Amino acid sequence: MKAESTLPHSASRTIAFRVSEEDYAKIQMMADISGKIKQDFIRERVLTGNVTILPNSRVRMFLEKYLRDLTSELERTKSPNETDGGVIDRISLLLELISRL
Repeated sequence: MKAESTLPHSASRTIAFRVSEEDYAKIQMMADISGKIKQDFIRERVLTGNVTILPNSRVRMFLEKYLRDLTSELERTKSPNETDGGVIDRISLLLELISRL
């Protein structure tokens, strides 16, 4: 099930920017979990500073996917000292999002 955009048809301006791979992964994860498409998630986050997560089966599916992915990344590391800082940031972010549900 694909999220629908809530943009009005009169939206005619495009904003583009570059991000690191780590930031892209965090943005994509947050957008997926919010149940919104990326442009709506970013617009809402920038304009209001808040994002409402709409719990549904799609959100649950993304939560499970990201938890599995992060668990796999953690299992691949041999010690906590080898853990990528981006993984820790995504785990913290995911836990924060789950606590809001």
